Amino acid sequence: MNLVDALVLKSLPRVGDISVVKLLKFSLVQNIETLDELAIIDRSKLPLGKTPPALQELFELRDFQAVREKVQCDIEAWKAKDIKVTILGSNKYPKQLLELDTPPPFLFYKGNSNLLKHALAIAVVGTRNNTLIGEKITIKTVEEFAKFEYPIVSGLALGIDAIAHQAAINSNTPAIAVLVDLVNIAPLSNRPLADEILENDGIWVSENAPGTKIIPAFFAKRDRIQAGLSVGVFAIETAIDGGTMHAVNAAISMGRPVYVPDANAAGYLDLGIKAISGTQQLVNNQKATPYTRESYKKIRSQLEEIYAKLKTDVTRGSLL
Repeated sequence: MNLVDALVLKSLPRVGDISVVKLLKFSLVQNIETLDELAIIDRSKLPLGKTPPALQELFELRDFQAVREKVQCDIEAWKAKDIKVTILGSNKYPKQLLELDTPPPFLFYKGNSNLLKHALAIAVVGTRNNTLIGEKITIKTVEEFAKFEYPIVSGLALGIDAIAHQAAINSNTPAIAVLVDLVNIAPLSNRPLADEILENDGIWVSENAPGTKIIPAFFAKRDRIQAGLSVGVFAIETAIDGGTMHAVNAAISMGRPVYVPDANAAGYLDLGIKAISGTQQLVNNQKATPYTRESYKKIRSQLEEIYAKLKTDVTRGSLL
């Protein structure tokens, strides 16, 4: 389906992202390009348990011009801010995101769009309340993979995320910042860092339309995209109930590896501190692999195998 008509679907009340994704995938299979074509399909054949009232009304009225004009105005306003949008099924859309249980129907972005197709990226994420050891490990991890030009994905949060982004910039490797909103950068204190990411050939991405009202739930939701854009997740420090676990769980659900620092080798004096309670639990439950400086070569080999598979799947079209 074309971008404007797909965004019309997104704009309808009570038509959520899951429903939009189902309609987009259905349209891809059926070669449906417009709302006009979708509206004449028997409702029972649509991939929805029940057609939302707003969508039912739109189909019955068949008056798409007004809503299309509104969406087109939005697109032009985004362009004026150098923000573009890609849709599930398009060439720009990162195919690796389709392995997520709930892939975003749209991805809004600003910056180096070539990074959207760069599947050989790693997510380096962690707690806002990091330790000095966690900071050092974050920098060393980024520096090591920057030698091999791995883009670094993180969420621009305070703590480990911000340290990872800054380390990427300092190491001359691209940074990919996964945000809730591309207009209202959060936290505001990291706006200079966000700008520096763009100035150094990086990119901002978000599943939400620019200007979306920020609510806490969106931060947890965006974490899965960090994992989806990456071949592996490095959870540097996190509490058992930390937000980092959202990215970790998304990676595990896709069968992508999770790595955490070996706490003993890292030199933590107290292995019971909250900052590493989550990473310790992941190791104990065999959901993450502990790593040290001696592990990097082996990890790169594992990640490059995943990257090769992702490229093969995209070439064959199996992810679509």
